[in-house]
Amino acid sequence: MKNCLFCDIQRGLRPPAGGPIYEDEFVYAHHADFDDGPAYLGRLAVETKRHTPDFADLTPDEAQAVGLLISRLSHTLKVCTGAEKVYVEFYAEVTPHLHTFLTARYPGTPAEYLRWNVGNWPSAPRGGVDEITALCQRLRSTLANMR
Repeated sequence: MKNCLFCDIQRGLRPPAGGPIYEDEFVYAHHADFDDGPAYLGRLAVETKRHTPDFADLTPDEAQAVGLLISRLSHTLKVCTGAEKVYVEFYAEVTPHLHTFLTARYPGTPAEYLRWNVGNWPSAPRGGVDEITALCQRLRSTLANMR
């Protein structure tokens, strides 16, 4: 679709920092870095390859691929970042292309920064392209070794 952030990322028009973490015929995953300044390390985007607005329109194969990748990346995020928990969010109100965000919640995160506010924690791990790339390499390696 024209003017879709996630379609553009997948077509290589807006390559994500660190490159794709995973891609197959149904899904695509990368580290999310849409803000100015250092990115919150451990915030991933899982998207459908087909431009579709939400879960209701998924084929059974797409639904299975999305769910399995969310599960595997959640485990991989915990292994690679030491996260206590991985949050999964879906809104798609700004860009109507099915995408979920997986966000690592780090040990010691204060209560006022839990859930949707976790990315605002000033002491959370952050980094630029080099740190994102290093994390993505660890994620890809760990994911590839999963059974």
